[in-house]
Amino acid sequence: MIGEYEIPRGSKLFFGDLARKKREIESKAAAIFVKRGFEEIATPLFSYHQSPSNDTIRFGDESNEPVFLRADSSLEAVRLILKRLGRATDHRKWFYIQPVFRYPTTEIYQIGAEAIDSGDLGAIIDLCGEILNAAGVRAATLQIGSIALLNALQKLLGIEREVLTRHELHKLLERDEKWLKPLAELCDLSGLDEVLSSAPSELKPHLIAMANLANDRALAVLSPLFYADMAYYDDLYFRFLLNGKQIAMGGGYDSGEGRAVGFAIYTDRII
Repeated sequence: MIGEYEIPRGSKLFFGDLARKKREIESKAAAIFVKRGFEEIATPLFSYHQSPSNDTIRFGDESNEPVFLRADSSLEAVRLILKRLGRATDHRKWFYIQPVFRYPTTEIYQIGAEAIDSGDLGAIIDLCGEILNAAGVRAATLQIGSIALLNALQKLLGIEREVLTRHELHKLLERDEKWLKPLAELCDLSGLDEVLSSAPSELKPHLIAMANLANDRALAVLSPLFYADMAYYDDLYFRFLLNGKQIAMGGGYDSGEGRAVGFAIYTDRII
């Protein structure tokens, strides 16, 4: 029997100091976004266009068309800007501060931004880091990876996608290619030359692109064989980790009308 004041598992209740802290973080983030030329967008709670998956919450509208609770803000914001607001605005830098919802009753509060018609992931990393710093986050590790590199690796080795998505590195290391072990162990720029000296030519441009992002950024690590669980990233991506937990994630993707870059900060993880 459910008690009168119980809330569903995964839902959020902020009060007192936590509510104040949440509002302070969101207000500081909004001020930084505006200063950097971003406009705000608040997307509908309900959507016809979320990608169906096991963790989307789905029901029917009055015509029995499938409707979803907002499970992702990034692509929904870009879709609305390009397809619905296209004639009303030509602005290409947008931010959002809102939750997403996952089955069965999980709320995930996010602070995010999307830069349409842009491939400048370095600028997005720095913006994300600036907001985390303003929120009081210190010494977060910046992890850099590349879906494009993993795509090239899959094609080169002729392996199943699941080997990468499930992080089954042992299956890769069982193979006879001598360059795989140094690639798997690569974590900072000091080991890059060794990897580049033996890696197949198909992988080298992606490794160099990762290194360029990591260069001169504090606490940056390279993770060439880590697969990011974000379906639409298709090239370089990044994560900020604090005490082993992911607190932000971003990357580059195809908006449908060109390149775009963006990120999301998981607000409730840093409060």
